[in-house]
Amino acid sequence: MMNNVIYKQIYDLDKTGISIHYYTQRGEYTPPHWHSALELHYALNGTGEIIFEKKKHALVSGEFLLVDSNVIHHTQCARISMGISIYVSREFLKKYIPDLDAYRLECSRETLVREKLQSYLKICEMIKELPRMYILQPLGYEMRCEAIVMDVMFVLLNNFAVREIREESTKDARVMERLNEINAYVREHYREPISLEAISSSLGLSREYFCRFFKQHMGINYARHVNLVRLVHIYDDIVNTQDNIMVIAEKHGFTNYKLFTRMFREIYGCTPSSVRKGEKGKQ
Repeated sequence: MMNNVIYKQIYDLDKTGISIHYYTQRGEYTPPHWHSALELHYALNGTGEIIFEKKKHALVSGEFLLVDSNVIHHTQCARISMGISIYVSREFLKKYIPDLDAYRLECSRETLVREKLQSYLKICEMIKELPRMYILQPLGYEMRCEAIVMDVMFVLLNNFAVREIREESTKDARVMERLNEINAYVREHYREPISLEAISSSLGLSREYFCRFFKQHMGINYARHVNLVRLVHIYDDIVNTQDNIMVIAEKHGFTNYKLFTRMFREIYGCTPSSVRKGEKGKQ
């Protein structure tokens, strides 16, 4: 059974500075990651959470959550069955606001203050128009979607931007460089047996230092991170192929089926077989 997931990317971030995704299927999960774009998630149906800065931030139907640039975060929105994700390039915004790096953007239900509530609700109403544009696709709908995102950013910047001194040290730059190296290694080797010796050696670090460094900056240990990356690929194959689930799990690096099913249920709230049957969320 093939899943009729809609995950429409209206814009290419690299070309336009704006990327809009509209999805209508449960299963949205990303392991800890980061990027230079601003990220905004709006839940149309269901609940989830985004974890960053060592806190869990709730995301519920009819609300949005903002993640600023280069903030390590992971989204656990597997119980959201319909939503919008918006990514806006920081470099794109700098064309209009050259000193953007002097500001930090923060907006979530936990940090929302009474005097900003109307601005928050205004943004929610703007975002709700995006799926309607995609479904109806009137002439010039992509132009309208871009205009909506620009309006959203204008309200965000004028209500939720905090000016601060951000002096990026050489040490901070090196940390991000090393994390990017780790990320690239995981993408290339996640199907292989997890080896702390192999990755630490490739980075020129001792095993002990690598473990401390990774846990400090990513918030989880390396083995769990690799397994979470595997789960995302496995989920995609379960949805989009008819291959045997155990074969899929082994292809993506899981040889312990008990661990695989336990982690799968933990992250997605159901069994792999229920996803294949299209019964996700009914358990």
